[in-house]
Amino acid sequence: MTRNLPHTTAIFQSLAGNWTLVRDLGPAGQFKGDVTFRLTEPDNPRMLRYREDGILERGDGKRFDGYREYDFVLHVDQPAIEMLFRDPLSFGNRYVLLQFDEDMSERLCARDIHPCGDDFYNHYMIWCDENHFETKIKITGPKKDHLLHSIYRRKQNA
Repeated sequence: MTRNLPHTTAIFQSLAGNWTLVRDLGPAGQFKGDVTFRLTEPDNPRMLRYREDGILERGDGKRFDGYREYDFVLHVDQPAIEMLFRDPLSFGNRYVLLQFDEDMSERLCARDIHPCGDDFYNHYMIWCDENHFETKIKITGPKKDHLLHSIYRRKQNA
């Protein structure tokens, strides 16, 4: 039985708000924190600023504060969500372009590959519902071979 699955615009609009994040880094450790998707330009409802803040706990027990930012841009001509870097070295450059299709588990999934030097970031986003999504990023290259699995859950209003 096929569910009524949201399309790209509905997914994009559902991202707005506050989320919790748990990212498994394999042997390297785990990152736990909070994520906010928010409009930064009121005249541009097709762009959300993504910011994650949290603590990285490495496998050796050492802990570090960390954060990351992206801009998520909704494209409507060919429905997709584009992720743009916000770091100084790659500011405004595309990380990935996510186009959603139904997979065998009846969830919406999108994938794209980001080349970075000799490495490849195979980004896979699984949209479960408006309160839960996941990403899996398989990083491969001459010196890299690991998986980052992130689970996002919407924060409930107190």
